[in-house]
This record gives sequence, C-alpha cells and structure tokens, in this order.
Amino acid sequence: MEAVIALCHFCEQHGPSVMFTCEKILDVFQHATAVTPDVTSDSGSAETSSYSSSVPTSLSIDSILTNVGNHSGNIKKMDLCEACRSLSEDDQGFVSYDRDSGTKFVSTQHPHNPEVFRLVRQACVRSLSCEVCPGREGPIMFGDGQHGYVISYTFYVKDNLARGLQRWYSIICIMKDRVFLIQSWPFLVSCIGNIIQYMQSCADSVYKIESSESPQHKTRMLPRVSNVVTPHNFRQHRGHNSNARALIQLTGNPELYPYLHTAFTWIMRACKMRFKEKIVQGARMDDDVVRDEIIERTSRSNSLATDDIDEIQADFNMISMSSPCSSTEPIFTSLRHMREVLQPPLFKAIAWHLVIGNQVIWKGQDQDLITSALVVLKQLLPVGCVKMQTRSDKYLNSYKANLLGLTEKASVPSHVKSAEHFILIHVLRKNNNGQKFSHIYPSLTPNNNSMNGIEFRVTNSCILPEKGPEMLNKVEVAIANDSLSPEVVRHCLICLKEEWMNKVKILYKFTKIDNRDKEETARMLQGCLQCTDDDVRLLKFWMTGLASKFKEELRQSALMPE
Repeated sequence: MEAVIALCHFCEQHGPSVMFTCEKILDVFQHATAVTPDVTSDSGSAETSSYSSSVPTSLSIDSILTNVGNHSGNIKKMDLCEACRSLSEDDQGFVSYDRDSGTKFVSTQHPHNPEVFRLVRQACVRSLSCEVCPGREGPIMFGDGQHGYVISYTFYVKDNLARGLQRWYSIICIMKDRVFLIQSWPFLVSCIGNIIQYMQSCADSVYKIESSESPQHKTRMLPRVSNVVTPHNFRQHRGHNSNARALIQLTGNPELYPYLHTAFTWIMRACKMRFKEKIVQGARMDDDVVRDEIIERTSRSNSLATDDIDEIQADFNMISMSSPCSSTEPIFTSLRHMREVLQPPLFKAIAWHLVIGNQVIWKGQDQDLITSALVVLKQLLPVGCVKMQTRSDKYLNSYKANLLGLTEKASVPSHVKSAEHFILIHVLRKNNNGQKFSHIYPSLTPNNNSMNGIEFRVTNSCILPEKGPEMLNKVEVAIANDSLSPEVVRHCLICLKEEWMNKVKILYKFTKIDNRDKEETARMLQGCLQCTDDDVRLLKFWMTGLASKFKEELRQSALMPE
C-alpha cells in the first residue's frame, strides 16, 4: 500500500467524514501544467523537481481508476452535506503526472479502492475521536500492522456560524511502512503544519470580516424556542443543518482543493525522494584500531628513521598471494596452500601453538619461503598479538617475537627446545648427494602445491589436544572447504577474529575492570561464553592484543559516578 493523505472533518450531522484524499495510482494518463506549492519548512528539508498538475475538465477520472477498482458506493456525494463535501457532483477530481518516475497522483472525495477506503475511513474516525493529543490540536501517530500506521494532525478552523465558533478538522497520512513513517515524522509534520497554518490564516481573515458584519455571540446567548431539541423533533434537527458550510467558504479560497491536491502530491513525492540509500560504516575493527596505535606510537619514537616507519607500515598491509609468485623460489601463497603442502596434522599443530600464544619458529636457508610462511600465519592472529621477526641471525624470546624466522646459522637454546611453549619447523633441502633429511611431515609431491626437494623437520615436545580452540576448528573447516573462494575465506577469518575479540573484551571487563574472582569468571566463561580450557587459553593470550584506547575507555567509565 502506497501512502495516502486525506483531509477529514468532524461534521455536526454525519460525524467523522473523509473529505478529500490524494493517492498514488498506476501510470495510465499524462498531463502537463506545472504547479509547485511551498509547503516545506523554512529550512527546506526536501528537494523538488518539476512535475505536472492540472484540473481536468473533459477527461473522466473513472477511466483512470479502473485499474485500482471501483468504489463500493458506501457514501455518495448526494448524501453529503456542504461541510462534508469537497468536490461538487460535476467535479471528478485532480490528476498530477510525475515525469521523472512515470507515476500518477489522483485526488478525489474518497479512495476508489474499497480496501484503501476502509483503512482511510477507520483512520479518520480514530483521528477525530480517540486518537488526539493534549489540547486536541497537533500531530500524533497511531496504528498497527493490520490497519496501517497513521500520522494525524488535528486542528480547528474558525467559523462564525459553528458551535463554539470553530470546526474540527484533521489531515492524516496513512501507510503500511511503520519505519518509513517514523523516519518521515519531522518532514511530514512540518509540511502538514504549514498547510494547516495557511488554511487557518485564510479562515481567520474571513472570520474577522463576518464577525464585524454580523456578530453571532450575543445572538446565540438569547433563548430560541424553535431551536429546542426534543424527542419529537430530534430527527428533524438531526437531518437539517442550516449552519453547515463548505471549507471553501470558511477560508474564502475557491482554489483551496487544487492547492491541497498539489500540496499533498508534492509531499508524497518529496517524502520518498528525500531518502537515499547509503552505506553506513559500523564501528572500526579492532585490527584497524591497534594498527593505527602501533604506527602512531612508532612514529613518535626518535629511535626509528622514516624508512623504518614506512617498512612497518608496509608490513601491516595484507600481502596478496592469491597466485604463486613469479620468483623461482617456492613460497606459501595462503593458509589453504600451506595446509595442503604441510598436510593437515602439521598445519593444525603450528596453528594451535600460534593462536594460544606459544612461539612459532621457522629456520632454514630458504628465507623467502620462511618469510611467506610467517606472513601467511599472522593472519590467524589479531594485529595486536603479532610480534614477527624475519631473517634473524640469533634467537629472540617469545615476548619479542612469537613468529620468528631464523637463518640457518642461528642456534636455538637447549632450554627452548625442551620447553612445551614453542614449535620449531626446520626447512631443509636435498644435500649434494641427492639424499633427503629425515622428516616428520613430508610435503606433498603429486600436485601443483608440492615443493619438490623441500622437507619440514618439526621439533615439538608438547602433546596437542584432540579438539583445540573452537575458533581454530572453524578456521580449518573454512579452509578445507574447496567451494569457498580465497576472498570468502579471508572474510570468514576476519569475522571469526572479531567474534572472539568481542569475547576477549568481555573477559577483560569482567576480570580487570570489575575485579571478579576466579569462581565468577569460570562460571561466566563456561555458562555465558561456552568456552573450553583451550578457548580460555586463546582468550587470555588475545587479551594482550586489545587496543589501548579500548582499555582506557573502560577505565574511565569505571571511574565515572553512577
């Protein structure tokens, strides 16, 4: 259902009555006389373009409305009094054609679609009876999904011959789209308010002239025996309302309804045009925030030259490796490629050590291969948790580099080799005699992902858990699914990291800001976040990668009085 705007009146004889409606119909007619009313507020919150409006004389509107159904005939023009009638029996209505969208706007006494008429009629009764704002003048919204949502603006128009010297009207806008109507509230209320203000100013001028020529207040105070209503003459008084006057007479404007048609048409058209589709960016991802903090912190340090800062900036950029490098040296191009080359057991072992905070060391002569492995693996971690060092000639502790690339001449201390918190992958080639070094996880040989002549010797004294963190399991499922493109896998990895970083934020707030004890923390992790022991290890390590800005905001919020 498109929006319908209607003028309603509380008639002393017929009660709430629909006087004038404007609706959008199918494209079946064209006309061409430009009329543009000024019904916007002073701020001009809507943008207009040319459209056509005319009052047809020889054209029959009934032929235009055949596509939307015929009126059921519940209310005929001959049954309406002067106060309820907007158009004479000879006037069929008004039509406007919007050249830009090819749509038509038709204004008649009542909607010609029976279902639309029912909804407008019900909204009219409610707007002039129970759904009114304090003071009985002003805008209000009501409705439901079944009967439509309505913005009703009730107002009074002065009449020298009416009871209380004023008559009660309302302008309603009804549609089925509740969200759109709420968003359009300021615009609709402002435009309808300007229309009402114009009508009231016209009526006030007429009222002042009539009051000065024939004041009615003193005359009405005198007793009139003939006007006494009794049970015997009730129907006679009910059927005869000599004081009923048309709105055109009250305002003194014979062109009022062409103006209302043009104004209602402009409102419906401009209300829809003022909304444009826009991509709304959400909150920045944690990786972006942390990346900016690291770059800003590094740029303030005097110990690094500009070239070093540029190198750090370049290291943060995602390296596109969707296809093998043109270099003759073998490299890893993606997580999926690494999993296929190393085979799933070794890949999962390396990824498990990495995501829970253990040190991953790659050593060998093929530094391009080792660097590509480190760059690919760092995609599994938030930016704040990545401490990567490549082509190092000496061993670095894990707090300096949890992703460490060593040259062949670098040595790993014996206490590190015997520890459980690290994994060493030694990249080896064939020797001069053509013999291969022993290895645990041989590389693939029969397909395009193979690295012929390269072996991967693994040193690891830790026993891997059977399941591991849930986040890592989901990553493996996505990587193993060949139907997912590399771009889809990349976005899946981003979403998983954001999901688990949100859990990290909850844990940080719970433990560091609220200072909850271990029992409460354990209940929260198991009951609310559904975390296993491996998941908790991941969360605690990833907590080190939280943005300093986020931590500071939490501290400041905790210091604010409640």
